[in-house]
Amino acid sequence: MKQVIKKKIINKHNLTTEEPILTVLFDMNSVMKMALVDKRINGKGEEYGMVFQTLILMKKILKMRSWNFVYGMYDGYNSGILRYNLYGDYKMNRGKNYDLNSVPKTDYEKYIDEYCKRVIAYSQKKRRQKEVVRNESEEENFNRQREIIFSCLEELFIRQVICDNVEGDDLIAYYCKNKKPNEKILIVSGDRDLTQLINDDICVYAIQLRKTITKDNAIEHLGHTQENVVLKKIICGDVSDNIVGIKGIGETTFFQLFPEAKASKMDICDIIERSKVLNEERIHNKKKPLKSLENIINRVTDGCQGEHIYEINKKIIDLSEPMVTDDAKEELDNLMHAPLDPDGRDYKNLYQIVLNNDMGDIISENKFSTFFSDFNQLIENEKKYFKKSQNPSESLNRLLIFYLKKICQKGKLYISLHCMRVTKYLLNY
Repeated sequence: MKQVIKKKIINKHNLTTEEPILTVLFDMNSVMKMALVDKRINGKGEEYGMVFQTLILMKKILKMRSWNFVYGMYDGYNSGILRYNLYGDYKMNRGKNYDLNSVPKTDYEKYIDEYCKRVIAYSQKKRRQKEVVRNESEEENFNRQREIIFSCLEELFIRQVICDNVEGDDLIAYYCKNKKPNEKILIVSGDRDLTQLINDDICVYAIQLRKTITKDNAIEHLGHTQENVVLKKIICGDVSDNIVGIKGIGETTFFQLFPEAKASKMDICDIIERSKVLNEERIHNKKKPLKSLENIINRVTDGCQGEHIYEINKKIIDLSEPMVTDDAKEELDNLMHAPLDPDGRDYKNLYQIVLNNDMGDIISENKFSTFFSDFNQLIENEKKYFKKSQNPSESLNRLLIFYLKKICQKGKLYISLHCMRVTKYLLNY
């Protein structure tokens, strides 16, 4: 027999009787770039391997359990510009070109830009001569397949978010920061930066490892606690994003000097104080102070951050304060947990997309229905959720709550006693 728990006990001990909400957040750019290695060709001579492998991975994740919501978070146009404005070398190692039209340039800067473009164009031409000639560039190939993926996922009730100037990592971080108390989240990514978000309610499926990293096994898979992911990158930098750290300090050296950082949470102040102590001990033992420790204390770097390295690196690495625009916040706020209208979404549309792109491994030999069967449970869950939201009494209650909150926010305190009672009831709904 189910035991009834009084509301005052629930409130006092921060308990909840609600069923947990199970959510998946796909880091789509990370997923797609890893899937791009599949070079299978359709009858038109076009690659579709990225589409195929992305869907295969999603099928695998959906098999794990019955998820309430599944989101795909994409890098938007000009993504990374917010970090570039803080740190001019951000992702320059990837040939990233930001739209800086809003920033006025001197004649000299314009000349340098044109010179760099000519050099890059020449190097790319030489590289292409060594590659197999295709009808489209790598970027065109990626964008074309991304559009196919986007269209397919729309029909499969995958909630998708893409916003100009915002990176997918930040969309994921914003969602995690604003999740519901009873929500459990699985992040799917090949990017270890997102492991900093791991806590009791959030874990990360590492694509390369094919394993789920949790709070309990983080040290086993990462080599250190997830609480020090940000700290390590602030000091050591991040080669993949072209973020320079303290001179002479790599990940290996960092953990040799501070082994306690593997298992215990630390911050920059702890590291600086520990560096001072270690060098004082060396001096006491008549040994020369370590240059690497002095560099930590004095903030010495080869990067353009200068003496502000710790502050700048923290801003561009730490996802506890995600860099999202107001437009991105609004889009996410409107989509989070909102019912998806099933009208217009249909397997017939999906079949036509697959057929139009001649994706033989999905459509040949009557494989279509079998291939997409793993999405059925999610589709049914979303349809039930939408149907429930259309309950007239429920919709009315939510509408009343909305307007009563607005009234309270504006300081209109002339609500009747009866209205206050209704409000109290509805807010506990």
